[in-house]
Amino acid sequence: MLLLSGCWVVRKFPNKPFAFENKIKLNIEKVSSDEKKVIESRLITQIDDSSKPVAQGKFLHKILTYPAFDTTSVNASVANMRTSMWYLAYFSPQISYKVDTVKKGSQLRVVTTYNVIAGKRTLIDTFAYLLRDTALQKLALQSKKESPLQPNAPITKIAVQTENARLVELFRNRGYYKFTPDDLRVTGDTTIEALTTVTDDPFEQLALLAEANEKRNKPTIKLGMVLNTNSDSTKFKRYYIDSIYVLPDYIPGDTYLDSSLNRRTVGNLSLRYHDPLFFYKLFPGRVAFKKGALYSQEDYYNTINNFYKVGVWESPSIDIIEKAGTNLVDVVIKLIPVKRYGFEGGLEVSYSANSSTTNIISSTNSGNLLGIAANLSLLDRNLWHRAVRMTHTLRAGIELNTSQKNSNGSLINSNELSYGNSMFIPKIAWPLSKILSKNLKRKLLNKQTFVNVNLAQINRIEFFNQQGLNLAYGYKFSKRANATNVFRLFNLDFRRIYNTTDRFDQTLDSFPFLRYSFNTALVTGMSFSRVYTYTNLKHPKRSNVTRFNIEESGLTWAALIKNLAGNKQENFASKYLKEYIKADFEYVHTWSYVRSAVAVRFFGGLGIPLTKSDTTLPFFKQYYGGGPNSMRGWPVRGIGVGGQPLSTYNTRNFNDRTGDVQLEGNIEYRFNYLRRPLFNVVSLKGALFADIGNIWNVKNTKSDGTSDTTQLPFFSKEPNKFTAFYKQLGVSAGTGIRLDFNYFVLRFDVGFRFKRPDISKNDGWQNPLSGPGDFISRMFSTTEENRRWRYENFNFTIGVDYPF
Repeated sequence: MLLLSGCWVVRKFPNKPFAFENKIKLNIEKVSSDEKKVIESRLITQIDDSSKPVAQGKFLHKILTYPAFDTTSVNASVANMRTSMWYLAYFSPQISYKVDTVKKGSQLRVVTTYNVIAGKRTLIDTFAYLLRDTALQKLALQSKKESPLQPNAPITKIAVQTENARLVELFRNRGYYKFTPDDLRVTGDTTIEALTTVTDDPFEQLALLAEANEKRNKPTIKLGMVLNTNSDSTKFKRYYIDSIYVLPDYIPGDTYLDSSLNRRTVGNLSLRYHDPLFFYKLFPGRVAFKKGALYSQEDYYNTINNFYKVGVWESPSIDIIEKAGTNLVDVVIKLIPVKRYGFEGGLEVSYSANSSTTNIISSTNSGNLLGIAANLSLLDRNLWHRAVRMTHTLRAGIELNTSQKNSNGSLINSNELSYGNSMFIPKIAWPLSKILSKNLKRKLLNKQTFVNVNLAQINRIEFFNQQGLNLAYGYKFSKRANATNVFRLFNLDFRRIYNTTDRFDQTLDSFPFLRYSFNTALVTGMSFSRVYTYTNLKHPKRSNVTRFNIEESGLTWAALIKNLAGNKQENFASKYLKEYIKADFEYVHTWSYVRSAVAVRFFGGLGIPLTKSDTTLPFFKQYYGGGPNSMRGWPVRGIGVGGQPLSTYNTRNFNDRTGDVQLEGNIEYRFNYLRRPLFNVVSLKGALFADIGNIWNVKNTKSDGTSDTTQLPFFSKEPNKFTAFYKQLGVSAGTGIRLDFNYFVLRFDVGFRFKRPDISKNDGWQNPLSGPGDFISRMFSTTEENRRWRYENFNFTIGVDYPF
């Protein structure tokens, strides 16, 4: 509301009838409601600009100008709509309009309603390739199943353009370097006598043909793909790669023939450079072209992508130079280096009211928590002149309790100091380089070897201190542009908890399930993760993202560590090493519409401790729920474990809740509040959401073996497993506001707990919005009773970008 109040809108209108509003009434058969909305939106965009109100002005001064009504612009809009329907295979639409003038004060508002009767959609009867070149004809026939021009499919302009582009790419990947879209043309059945005139636009010709067929009551069409007769014959000639030149420190204006440039030959590559900024062996593995091979457009794009993803060159480009009188071409790869060093600084601030958890350092003292963290990073993009990227990161954070002090009189709840070093080597290094074949390594689109080191010191005031060490060595690679794989060949994570206080020990006595999580632990092993993004080409409004991860500790490197430690009764490895296997899966599916979207998410994770002495996973490997991206009715780490009760309100107990199992489902309906961006900068959007799930442990955490409400019922001795599981599910729902700045989204969400796993009445179901007192006063009142109500039923979060 504050944002809206800052926008001063003045409507300017002429002293005569003016175009106030345009409406579309579409009569169309055999399409879904979603497709109908898309077509309606498409028709709206065809309305002539002279019939549309125009927004003008500066940031806080916006003027909406209404143009004078003119039938000329209305008729132009009708013509635009007819052409738009042609492109969707409706070649005989009936379009009319109705004009209503509404008088309001001195204003004469004109509302124009366009009535569009789509008619029958023209379908493809048959489609054939009629290419006079034998080699091109053979290539086209081999891939005919991939064509969008199939029998009984609508003959749309986008389908014709897609097939044209597909064939051009196919031919250029087979050596036809000079082949272009202008060399192909789609024609229809020319035996109809009415079609004696050929227009410049081939799709317009098809439209005329379809109109003739429509008159004959035959809404189908026979299509053929032919070569343009006026095409240059050299375009049907295959070209081969001759010489390959690389200019690694290219300056605009340089030429590979310049004799003043330094020269070096690496395999089949000829380097031309000013200064030796890059190690010469860096280039062969990134050039997809091979001397003597057929020219391929795919090799062209792969070469550009390979150099771009290294991160030390900006906008790589390639020149293809024909050698006169031959079917050979030279390849010239031009690379402009970016600045070697980069420095970044950032500040994070979070505020949580009446919460048991914060987002930055995860302290758990109750009250109003203010977290502040600063990040500094230094980047070297070309370490050792081998395009190795090394980043040094320093982070310092502090969390304050603004409503009460600790027992020692300090406002500080916790503080953090950490250092990280990450190194990315732009190739598959040892030992995987010795295992993969050269051909496979060449086909990888993105290949990196990474080395990560992280050191951290966290002080949880009045609870404990924690030191952390993480070492990782692995590979990041992909064979597809929409998939990424990460394989950690070696991962070591050591967390030491020390200087524990009596208060922390008392908390563990009160919540025994925490005792097995918060202790000194060593993790070492391997892991593999994969992220895959898919968009359905037949239904482009649908897309999904799949994430999978599996890791272990104790099955691979642990055996070597134990052997190196010797056969002593107790050693470092046997004392602290945790053995487990853990896997999780996430699936997100999104339906996108013109002004709205629906997204659903499922997440499932399971970690199994492998030794009898370990009741749970180490706490830094466990799952948690709540916060801006999970169960939004609860704060971060605020839900679970299982049916465990919440900590008593206004106590300062340690309350981080983590588990070995997480099951969660989410659904979110996203919509636009306004059609136009506010101030032409930010779009105001909204959302309605619901979340269901919880976290549990795999094993019984009670020493006496009695029933444990933190254990997933399916693993327990509970006789009614499904009933117990249902009772322990949490359900939250709420609404949110999104400020979409195009390059990022700022999100404000309010979630309420409609089903709480920690209460037994009504199986946990409740209506948090009902109860004594006014809802608004309960939301903002400072009384103790209303604070308690918010603590038990409500959560407010701020997030960046969408939750999934």
